[in-house]
Amino acid sequence: MKKSTGFSILKIIFYLLGFPILAGYAVYKTIPTFTLNSTYKPYVFAGMLVLFVIALLYFGMMILTGVISKKAKSVGTVRRTVAASVLISVLLTTGIWIALDKVVPPILGEATQYTLSYDDFKDDYDEKARIHSELLTHFIEMNLKNGRLSADKAEQYFTEGYANEEVKKLIEASFNSLNNDGFGSFGGMLISLADGSRLTIPVLIHLLFDERDAPSTPFPDYVGEGRGEENADAPIRWSILDIQEGAMTFSVDLGALGAGSYAELIKWLIPSLFGEGGMVEALLDGVESAIADESIIGSPIYIGIDYEGNTITVALTPSSESRGVYDYKNMAYLANNRLLIAVTSLFPIRTACYTLGFVLTLSTLVIGMLRKKEYERKEGGRS
Repeated sequence: MKKSTGFSILKIIFYLLGFPILAGYAVYKTIPTFTLNSTYKPYVFAGMLVLFVIALLYFGMMILTGVISKKAKSVGTVRRTVAASVLISVLLTTGIWIALDKVVPPILGEATQYTLSYDDFKDDYDEKARIHSELLTHFIEMNLKNGRLSADKAEQYFTEGYANEEVKKLIEASFNSLNNDGFGSFGGMLISLADGSRLTIPVLIHLLFDERDAPSTPFPDYVGEGRGEENADAPIRWSILDIQEGAMTFSVDLGALGAGSYAELIKWLIPSLFGEGGMVEALLDGVESAIADESIIGSPIYIGIDYEGNTITVALTPSSESRGVYDYKNMAYLANNRLLIAVTSLFPIRTACYTLGFVLTLSTLVIGMLRKKEYERKEGGRS
C-alpha cells in the first residue's frame, strides 16, 4: 500500500513538472503581446486557445493511456501505452508547430500583400506586437488632431482601442478609400514599381498624370483641403505619393555636377525662385488649371526645399497623414491588425513548446515508466 502511494505521489510530481511548467512559461511569454494589444479581443487570445487545445489533447491522452494501463492484460500493452504517450507529447509540442509553419505563412502573406514574412514574426514577435500596437495608437492620434475623432472622447478611444466602434469603422472606411481610390485605381505594371527606390522620376510622372477612374468610395468625417461640412464624406482621389511611405526626396550635389563654385549664387537664388511670391510660384499659378484638377493628379502634394553645403534636397510630401491615414502598406497592416495580432500571439506558445517540449516528453516518459512499475508490482503480487 505504501509503495502504491509512493508511485501516485511521484506521478503527481512529474505531472506538475511537465505541462504546468510549459504552460506557465507560455503564459509568461504571452504577457507583452496581450498587454500591448488587449483591445484586440478575442484575437489576442488565439495563442492561448491553441495552448488550451494542446492541454486538452495531452491530458485526455494521459487519462486514456492511464485507464488502458490499469486494465492491461500484459506488460506489453503497458509498454505500448508508454510509447504512444511519448510519441503524442512530441507531436503536440513539435509536430503541431511544424504543421503551422507550413500553413500560416501563405495566410499571413495574403493578409499583408506579402510585405511581411512569417520569419519577421518568428524572429522578433515582441517587437512586432509593439509595432502593431503603435499603429493603432498613432492612427487615433492623427484623427484626433484633424477632427475625424472627437477630442472629447480621446481617453475613451485610447482605452477601448480597436474595441471602440468609431475607431474600428474609421479604420475600415479609411483603408477602403485608400485601397479603392488609391492603390486599386492605378492600372498597368507601373504601380508595382511604386515602392521605395524603384519609384523613379519617369515612373512618378506616369503615375501622377495617367488617367484613372473617378473616385467612388466615401472618405468619412474629413473637413479640410477645401472640403467643407457639406462634402465631408466625399471620395478622395489619392495620389501615388499617398501610397508611398513618407516623403519622396531628391538630392542634388552641386559640387558633383561641377557647379560648386556657383553654390552660393544658387543658394541665394533659391528663396527668390521658390519662396512666397517667387518665380516658381508664379509659374505654377500659370499652369494650375492644367494640373490642379484632383481628378487628374490626385490629392495635394507639398513641396519642400532645403540646402546644406553644396547639396540641395527637394522633398515631395503627400497629404495622407494630415487626412489621418498611413501609407498603403501600413494602412493594410492596420486594417488587418486583428489577424496579425492573432498570428503574433501564436509565437510565444510556439517558443515555449520548442524550448520546454523536451521537459514534457521526459516527464511523460517517467510517468509511463512508473505506470509500468505499478503494473509489474500488481502482477507480481497476484502471482
